[in-house]
Amino acid sequence: MKVPKDFKFLYSCDISIKYKIKILSLEGKRDRENAPKTIDKWIDDPYLKNSSLYSDSTLDLYACCTLYSDGKPLCAPEQTSFHLFSGSNKWDETIVLPLKHQDLPLDTMIVITIWDIHSPSKKEPLGGTAFNVFGRNKLERIGKHKLILFQDKQGDGNVESTTQGQVHNSQDEQLRLEKLKKKYDRNLIPHCKWLDKYTIQEIEKISKNSESLNKNTLYITIELPEFEYPVLFKQQICPLYKPLPAQKKQLVLVNDIEMDEHPSEQKYHRLNLYDHKDLKPNSNELKSLTNILRMPPNTRVNGKDIILLWRFRYYLTNNKKALTKFLKCVEWNEIHQKNEALSIMPKWEPIDIADSLELLSSAFTHKNTTNVRKYAVDILKKADDEELLYYLLQLVQATKYEQFDGNPNDSPLISFLFERSSKNFTLGSYFYWYLTVDSVLKSSRFCSHYKTLQESFVRQLAAPEATQISKQNHFVNRLAALSVELKAMSIPREKKIEKLRYMLAEGDYKDLSDFPPMLLPVNPEIEIVGIIPEKSSIYKSAKSPLGLKLRTSKGGEYGIIFKTGDDLRQDQLIIQLISLMDRLLKKENLDLKLTPYKVLATAEEDGIVEMVNPSEAMASVIDKYDGEILKFFKKNHPDPESPNGIAPEVIDTFVKSCAGYCVITYILGIGDRHLDNLLLTPNGNLFHIDFGYILGKDPKILPPPMKLCKEMVVGMGGENSKDYEKFKQLCCEAYNILRKSSHLILNLFALMIDASIPSISEDKEKSILKVQEKLQLELTDQEASNSLLQLLNDSVSALFPVMVEYVHKWYQYWRN
Repeated sequence: MKVPKDFKFLYSCDISIKYKIKILSLEGKRDRENAPKTIDKWIDDPYLKNSSLYSDSTLDLYACCTLYSDGKPLCAPEQTSFHLFSGSNKWDETIVLPLKHQDLPLDTMIVITIWDIHSPSKKEPLGGTAFNVFGRNKLERIGKHKLILFQDKQGDGNVESTTQGQVHNSQDEQLRLEKLKKKYDRNLIPHCKWLDKYTIQEIEKISKNSESLNKNTLYITIELPEFEYPVLFKQQICPLYKPLPAQKKQLVLVNDIEMDEHPSEQKYHRLNLYDHKDLKPNSNELKSLTNILRMPPNTRVNGKDIILLWRFRYYLTNNKKALTKFLKCVEWNEIHQKNEALSIMPKWEPIDIADSLELLSSAFTHKNTTNVRKYAVDILKKADDEELLYYLLQLVQATKYEQFDGNPNDSPLISFLFERSSKNFTLGSYFYWYLTVDSVLKSSRFCSHYKTLQESFVRQLAAPEATQISKQNHFVNRLAALSVELKAMSIPREKKIEKLRYMLAEGDYKDLSDFPPMLLPVNPEIEIVGIIPEKSSIYKSAKSPLGLKLRTSKGGEYGIIFKTGDDLRQDQLIIQLISLMDRLLKKENLDLKLTPYKVLATAEEDGIVEMVNPSEAMASVIDKYDGEILKFFKKNHPDPESPNGIAPEVIDTFVKSCAGYCVITYILGIGDRHLDNLLLTPNGNLFHIDFGYILGKDPKILPPPMKLCKEMVVGMGGENSKDYEKFKQLCCEAYNILRKSSHLILNLFALMIDASIPSISEDKEKSILKVQEKLQLELTDQEASNSLLQLLNDSVSALFPVMVEYVHKWYQYWRN
C-alpha cells in the first residue's frame, strides 16, 4: 500500500488505550409478518406477552459486546446496564473492552447482541450484528455507524459472518444521505455555512418521512473511538538477534513498552538540551497533559509527567493553569533549569490570584526562587483591599518562607504587605494582631521572625495609626487582666457577674467603661468609647468567657465575647474560610444567608469573638417550643396569610442557611456538632459556633457525614416538602460552586500547615488531603451532586447521632 507523503497517521501498535464502543440508539420496528404464532408460546410461558419480542413496548434490554478474530472470541463479553425504552430510542452507554488498540488483529470484528429479559432468569435475543474494526486500506474505522440488527439471532463472529451489519443498499435515499452526513461531520466534504443550514434541515425532514427505517427492520447506531489522525494497522515487531555460530540457542529481546525512559534520557530533558519552541503534543500526550493540569495543587508530579511538562513548556505558555505545575518540576539548584524557567516565566499567560498563593508556599523556599515569589506578589497586587483581607491570615504565614534578614524591602511579599497595611487601617489592624499572636507562640520556632516583623511594621506606621494600635493593645491587656482576676474568684457565677459589673462601673477597671474613641480590634470598622457595665455578663462555660456590650461613637451598641485560656486561632481560620466561601457563592449569585461572625485571636490563648444578637441555641429553642422550630419563627414573625403562619422570607432564610452550613461543614470536616453549638436568629438564620474539631475529627462515635439533624428537616416541612427539595437543590449548587474554587481553598490550607494549629500540624499532608477528599474533584458536577444527595439521605436516616444527642443533653444537665 502506498501512502501519500503528506498523509499523517498513527500506527495502531502505538495506541495503548483500551478499545471503547458507544451504543448510541436503537431504531426501527420488528418484522411482525414473519413472526411465529405466539398463542401456544404464551400458554406455555405467560411472561412472553410482556416481552419486546411480541409487543411494541421495549422492556429491560441490554447490549452484549465482544471482539472476534479468525472466528474465535478475543475476550470475554462486556455488557451495558439494563435499559428501559419508553418512547425514546436513545441508549448512550459506553462499553470498555479489556483489549487495547495495539492488541487488535487486522481481521478483528465487533459482535453485538441485544438481549431481552422477558421473565426471571430468562433472556431471548432481540437481534445481533457484526462489524469489522479495520476497513479498506487497513485503516481503523471511526465515528458513528448504523448497523442492521438481524432479528431473533445472536451476533455471529465467524469469518463468514451471517450477521454482517454494514448497510450496502446505496439505492435507499435515506441511507445515502446518512453516509454523506457522516462524511460532512468528518470534514471530508467542503462546508458552506449559509447553505449547510438548509441542507441539514431537509435531510432531517427526509429522515422523519422515510419508511425504510420503520418497516420491518431494526438498526443499532454505534460510535467508535476517534483520534487526531487516522489509525493505520501495524503489528508490534520484536527485534530478533541472531546468535553467534557457536551458540545453540537463540536470544529474543522484547522491548518493554511499560518501562520508563532511561535515566540518562531523563537527565537529557532536564538539562534543556532540546529546543522545544515549536513542538506540539499528539493526542495521547495532550490527554496526559490535561490530566496533569487537573491535579490538585498539593499533588506531587512524577518523573514521566515532569519530562512531559518540560518537553512541551512552550506549547503550555498559553495555559495559565500550567505554570505552577511547570515551576514545581524545576530543579532550582541546577543552573540550566533555573535560567530556562526564569526566562520563560514572563512569557506565560498571567496566572490567577488563587494560583499565585501556591508560589508563596514552602515548595518555593530555595534561594533561586526569589523571582518566582516576586512574580506571585506581582499577581497578588491585582487584588483590592477587600479581597486581600480574605487571604491575609495565610499571607502572614507565607512570610516565614521569605529570604528575610530584618529589612522588609529585601522581601517582595513583606514589602507588599507593609505597604498595603499602612494605607488601609482595617488591613493594618488585622496584620498587626496576626503578627502579634505568632510572635508569642510557645510551640513555634518562628517567634523571633514575627516579633521583628511586628516591630518593623509599627515603626513605619503614621502617628494616628500607631496611636490606634497602642490603644487596642491597652484595651486587650486590660480585658485579659480582668478575665484572669474573675476566674480566680471562688464564688458562684451570679456573684461573679455582680462583681464584674461593679469592677467596670466603680472598681479598678472603670477606665474600661469610658475612654477616648478607639477602633475595635476584632472589627476595625467599629469605633467604640466604652463598655456598658450593667449589660456585661459571664457565660456558663469552663473558661468563663466575658459577654460585653460596647458603646459605639455613633450611639449604638456592639456585643463581643472575650475569652482567656482558649486558643481561638482554629476558630479564626474556620470563620475566615466560611467568609471566603460566602464570598465565592455570592459571586455566583447564590446568597445562602450565612453568618460569618468575626473572630480574632489576640494571644496564644486569648481572643475576641463578635456577638450575634439576637440569637439563641437550637437546644434552647427546642426546649422552649415543644421541639418545633417553626413555633419559634411563628412567634417572632407571624404571617396569617402564609401556609405555615410564618413570614415566607424567614423560612427561605432558614432553608438557605441550613444548606450553606451543611455543605461548608462537610467540606471542612467540622465535628462535635450538637444543638448547643447551632444557633438560630428570629429572622431564620442558622449558624454554627465553636470549631474545636475540624478535618473529620469528632469526639462522638459514628458522627453523621452531613451536619443535618431531624429538627432542621422538620423546620423545613419534612422530607417530602417543597422546602426540603429546595434545600437539597441549594446544597448541590453550592457544593459544585465551591468545587470550582478548589485550588484557592487547598492553597489557603497549604499555607497554614506550619502555623502550629494542632488539628493541622499533627499530620500536615493528610490535613490537605482530607479537604481534597471531601471536594471529590475526580467527579463530574452531576456525579458530585448524586454523591452529596446520598450523604444527605444517610444523615437524615442516621439513628446513632440522635442517641448521642440525648447523651449530650443529659451531660449538660448534670454539669450545670
